[in-house]
Amino acid sequence: VESGAISGSKADAWKKAMKEEATVADFRAKAEGGDAEAMVKLGFSYRDGLHGLKKDATQSFMWFKRAVDLKHVDALTACGIAYLHGKGVKVSHTRGLTMLGAAAALGSEHACGILGRANAEGLYGYDKNPQEATRMYREMQKCDCRGSTEAGRERAAAWLREHP
Repeated sequence: VESGAISGSKADAWKKAMKEEATVADFRAKAEGGDAEAMVKLGFSYRDGLHGLKKDATQSFMWFKRAVDLKHVDALTACGIAYLHGKGVKVSHTRGLTMLGAAAALGSEHACGILGRANAEGLYGYDKNPQEATRMYREMQKCDCRGSTEAGRERAAAWLREHP
């Protein structure tokens, strides 16, 4: 395949697999060397089944947690979500909300959005608190870590139109 003697769809698939394997090896080497960003990339790769990896919530959580220990904001948000939904770890709303609060304080747009929704809808043991929901949705706009989804941004905008 490398020499070009074999080509076609099987050769292309093999090349893609080799490239993905090299990407994962690079992430892993950096992560094992203490690189929090690489840990987060591995966490998302396992969570979403990227770069040829099979989805594995336990491995995903483990890599996110290692990055949390290095104070990575996206990892804090991802771990908080994992705790809320029991993805790779036992459900703990207390731990999840604590991590999301820390991530929001450090500028995570996505964490602010989740906390806004939790307050708006009374999720994860929160009572419905429209004032706090509005505050958290407004905070989203100030965050430097822009990791929210379009759906999350649209939900926040709709809420703020109705609750100025």
